[in-house]
Amino acid sequence: MKKTQYSILTGITPSGTGEVHIGNFFGVVKPFLEMADKAKKVYFFIADLHALTTVQNKKELQNNIENIILSYLSFGFDPKKVFFYRQSDIGLHAQLQTVLNNVTPLGLIKRCHAYKDKLQKGVSQDGVNMGLFNYPVLMAADILLYEPDFVPVGEDQKQHVEVTRDIAEYFNNTYGKTFKLPQAIIKKEGARLIGTDGKRKMSKSLGNYISVFEDEETIKKQIMSTFTDPDRIRPTDPGRVKDNPIFIYHDLINEDKNQVEALKQRYKQGKVGDVEVKEELLQAHLKKFGQYRKRYQELKNNPDKIKDILKQGTQKVKPQAEDKMRQVEEKIGLVNKYSF
Repeated sequence: MKKTQYSILTGITPSGTGEVHIGNFFGVVKPFLEMADKAKKVYFFIADLHALTTVQNKKELQNNIENIILSYLSFGFDPKKVFFYRQSDIGLHAQLQTVLNNVTPLGLIKRCHAYKDKLQKGVSQDGVNMGLFNYPVLMAADILLYEPDFVPVGEDQKQHVEVTRDIAEYFNNTYGKTFKLPQAIIKKEGARLIGTDGKRKMSKSLGNYISVFEDEETIKKQIMSTFTDPDRIRPTDPGRVKDNPIFIYHDLINEDKNQVEALKQRYKQGKVGDVEVKEELLQAHLKKFGQYRKRYQELKNNPDKIKDILKQGTQKVKPQAEDKMRQVEEKIGLVNKYSF
């Protein structure tokens, strides 16, 4: 990335509980904060309309949205620089999706992961709702309204940014140049952090994660349950450090690098047990995320402050969305001599 004055946009879907784990932090939050620090404009939104494809329980959705908002605001986004808003507060997202539906080929959407994955898991076509099927078109609207230069995404969302570019080109070819084509930025570091089971990617749905904001006792249990070296029977046996999840986490979380190196050497020599290594990780975790955890509680106790941040974010981005939608309506012919 060579641009020095660029804009970025990213959205988080509250389809899960909203609990943020260390994989989310190092795979999404940390890279985003680094990019945001250098960006000219930063759009960060809660993609609550997208969550409706899978969450169809009112209370569950409300809780998910609250957790996501609290979590990401707790990481220290500066509301003066980062435009933080909810997708559902700006109806133009859905309005632009309706327009884009009419230039998007059916075959393009049928090739998308969101739809294909469902079919591969044995779900019939009748079992796929239109929200899920049409997910990439709404995502295109989310992006194209704000004309960002870059869209930081995980590897699994890269295709949807490519589809956004395709849809923008279909529109531009039909009505004339209107949309800027965004570029996906894939952050590799921590993007597929191994879970505490030592087998699969860290995931809330799999239960193999270490939380950032849950209570200390819960985090301790998560750390203590972490898979280490299955061939190490006793603490005095030499242990394997490479690809050992507990040391992967230490490298990411523990800011005392001398301590980490000493633990690795002692582990290799059979001079430290798994329990001590995990206890040191717990202390490093509490130190690393302590300021975020404190801010989480402060925000949770002050809902009016959160509401004000969201309101300000909406007010800042809405003029851009309105301007772009007006351009679209003029291009397609909805604006005429009877418009007001």
